[in-house]
Amino acid sequence: MSETRYDELVREAKFGVKLIHKEYCSGKEIAYVIILTGLGDYFVGISPEEGHNNQAVIDAIHQYYAETEDTRVIEGYQAGIYELIEVSGHMKMFSNLLRILFYELYKEHRGEASFTLDMEEIFRQLNSMILERYHNFEKENPFFDTWFSRQQTFAMEHYGLILQGKPES
Repeated sequence: MSETRYDELVREAKFGVKLIHKEYCSGKEIAYVIILTGLGDYFVGISPEEGHNNQAVIDAIHQYYAETEDTRVIEGYQAGIYELIEVSGHMKMFSNLLRILFYELYKEHRGEASFTLDMEEIFRQLNSMILERYHNFEKENPFFDTWFSRQQTFAMEHYGLILQGKPES
């Protein structure tokens, strides 16, 4: 069976995950942020115009864990997500974070994940960040409310999870 372009991206991402995992195990707590965001040599995609392929990276993380059964893979991945929540000060980063979380949830709900994350805790921290930065996102993008309303509906309808709404002024 021939390998698809997506399979090639996952294979490329898995090579990066192995390198990032070594960095994480050597004490670099935020190492997984680099591959989750596609910084530098850890960009996974067909071209920069198409953007970093988070799905291929997440698939690679799950494959790597399935092969190694090293629980530090889960710890590093989760630490990367928490760091992304912490640094999501702009809409582009926030949008990227939601794509990562929604794809992880998709894999988990379809039974395709080799592990599960504590999504309730992740969403608790995510909602705290949203409450704190909502007005900044609104100022940055005039269409933020409309876009975010769709994200809230999607999270609730597909995964039964609540994304923090607009804070009281």
